Amino acid sequence: MKLKTALMSAPLLIICGAAMAGTPGLTGVYHGQHLLTMRGCPGACQAGSELVLGKGIQNADWSWNFDEGWVLIRGTTLTVGFDYEVQSIGNQGQGDDRFTAGFTDNLDGTYTVYHGFQIYNPNVGNPRADTSTRFEITEDPDNPNRILIITVDDEPAGVLDGIPGTQITGVFPMTVQPDFEGYARLEGSSSGGDGISDQLKEQLGLNPDADNADTDGDGLPDAEELGEDPENPVDTDADGLIDALEPGAAALDPRLAAGVALLDGIPGRQVTGDALSGTTAEAAVGEPWRFAGVTTGYMSLATDPDGDSSIPDTTRGDAGLEYQYGFIRFDLQASAMTSEPVTVRVTFQAPLPESSRLLLYASQVIDGNERYRLMASDAYRRLSDHALEIRLHDNGPWDLSPEAGVLAFGVAPVENTLGGHQESSGNGGGIGAATLALLALLAAFRRGRVVT
Repeated sequence: MKLKTALMSAPLLIICGAAMAGTPGLTGVYHGQHLLTMRGCPGACQAGSELVLGKGIQNADWSWNFDEGWVLIRGTTLTVGFDYEVQSIGNQGQGDDRFTAGFTDNLDGTYTVYHGFQIYNPNVGNPRADTSTRFEITEDPDNPNRILIITVDDEPAGVLDGIPGTQITGVFPMTVQPDFEGYARLEGSSSGGDGISDQLKEQLGLNPDADNADTDGDGLPDAEELGEDPENPVDTDADGLIDALEPGAAALDPRLAAGVALLDGIPGRQVTGDALSGTTAEAAVGEPWRFAGVTTGYMSLATDPDGDSSIPDTTRGDAGLEYQYGFIRFDLQASAMTSEPVTVRVTFQAPLPESSRLLLYASQVIDGNERYRLMASDAYRRLSDHALEIRLHDNGPWDLSPEAGVLAFGVAPVENTLGGHQESSGNGGGIGAATLALLALLAAFRRGRVVT
């Protein structure tokens, strides 16, 4: 079973909208995640003039050691296709030391991190700069084991521009300001009081908060359903979803996968700013097939690393669409050989787009890498506002497994907000078009053109 990653919490989004003082003098080691928003200015930076150049396609890990004064911030890929890294000053270390940045407690509830920042885009020379970022860090009033972390406006000259972050000038094609926002939990804490750490619960996709110790809502506490060894939780029907996530009888039926949280999230809790984060889906398949694994994530697939980046390149679907449902990957096994098509019914807690605007992407192996392609409309059917039926064949074009009797596929529903899509649509790389569009925009600004 794939361990899930912890994501940002809903209280963070509420607190970020209010003017709250941070907490000075923090101690201990905390682990959590952040989401980066990359802003840029075509001219002088001032509030209202900035552009959102992209966001992280997923939340990335970070660890804060307040006793020793260092932070490890992992990078990911921006929605425009550039990988980014947060490094140490000068990027002189080895291994994790390369990415470990120092910080100081400003004793006013803010903490200044001194770090390198690099974007991997060979078209603009993989630019890099040493900089600093000031964070406001606040103890969560609802959970003493969690801290909430936001980027605040901080400029070296002391003249604030009203935009979260610190300007990096003269290095990138535009003046840029990275804006990190996230949370972290105290290492070893157990908010539920059941001896199971918050960190492990979040890795398993469970809600670690004390007031919600029954994530799937079936009346059995998570601690009980995990079994005697929480590091190896019980999965009675061996469908890849642990009993603590599958409610009731679904935990005993390998043909039914229930309680599947979208976007690698936690059921019933909006853990990021994504509107559908925390909503769930369930899937059903008939004999002779059964589920052997179900995972969710963001609309991105890793490809072979390229260039100097330690972050794998990624591929998405068509540029310009918002993949708010993320993707769901299913692994199926058959108890007997059959040439009949496999029908999988997926029911979403959130409503699906209208039939005329519904697109479905699925992953294919192309040149050794998985890439998304738009499925033909006769391969799936919208059954209702919440239900979708998909028809596939073992060893068919959407089967990622070459083994007979084993079917693996990943799908991503999306609303067609662009129009003009054909059944053959799908750029395979996805990020290329977005990259070119951003480069054209940057070039236009550098020439002094006004782009509307």
